[in-house]
Amino acid sequence: MKDKRLEEMKQDYETIRIPKELRQRVEMGIRKAKDEERKEKIMEKNSGKRRSKIRVYGVRVAGGAAAALLAITIMANSGAAIAHAMEKIPLIGSIAKVVTFREFESSTNNMEANIKIPEISVENEDGTVNEESTEKINKSIEEYTDEIIAQYEKDVEAADGEGNMSVDLDYRVITDNDRLFSIRFDQLLVMASGTQLVKIYHIDKQTGEMIDLAGIFREDADFITPISDNIKEQMKEQMAADEMVSYWLDSGTPEWDFQSIREDSTFYVNDKGNLVIVFDEYEVAPGYMGSVEFEIPGEVTEGLALEGFLGN
Repeated sequence: MKDKRLEEMKQDYETIRIPKELRQRVEMGIRKAKDEERKEKIMEKNSGKRRSKIRVYGVRVAGGAAAALLAITIMANSGAAIAHAMEKIPLIGSIAKVVTFREFESSTNNMEANIKIPEISVENEDGTVNEESTEKINKSIEEYTDEIIAQYEKDVEAADGEGNMSVDLDYRVITDNDRLFSIRFDQLLVMASGTQLVKIYHIDKQTGEMIDLAGIFREDADFITPISDNIKEQMKEQMAADEMVSYWLDSGTPEWDFQSIREDSTFYVNDKGNLVIVFDEYEVAPGYMGSVEFEIPGEVTEGLALEGFLGN
């Protein structure tokens, strides 16, 4: 249902006349994410050839530091590249850490992908690995990234390698407090225009379990209504302050209007201890708005969350 709605929104967006200044501002922001190294890589490509690299690094975690055991580099003329790379990431929190990552790289003419896939280790208080939780989060991450890779390879095949497309997926630890560990994935898909998508995984450090938005609130708490009402207020304030800002709210198409968040809405907790709700492109606004976020004031969630998750 959500996919169908997003597709309808995309089609609707194509018919909207976007202010020239705003389009330029958004496009500049998207292109800023594409650094000079990416430009150089495109210029170096051999016409009609698909280049790939396979780099394999074995890593061992001991005493909170990663040590390389093996490094092999193979150059090939066809196929995608899978790189297993060591990343110098310190111990994160008391029970969760990023121990290594794999990198999928593919380059076919003007179609390319760079997808980073981290591996998480969840530990018990005594330092032993929580096998069940570790397997669960890594399986979820693997399924998520495999889907992105499969779609990219399908698009390359459909275009016979002659299209123009770039897929980037990177990650970062966005929340790391005494109670919560959160790792965020930012996907940027660039074709005729850019599309931003966000995925965030959360681990409750107290239990070692993966949780969603509902997991940080008391079971008897109605958190959806006050948070949704606050987001609507913020939307109205932003649109009143800037004519270039637009959200689907009180529009002529009620079925598209933002009604409320969900129990599994994308979120993170910022460094002030406030809840931030994240919406993908097209989810609550026209495409030119990109991915949007709303920081929820502490007084809105006060008394609703479980101890240790939020700053209030």
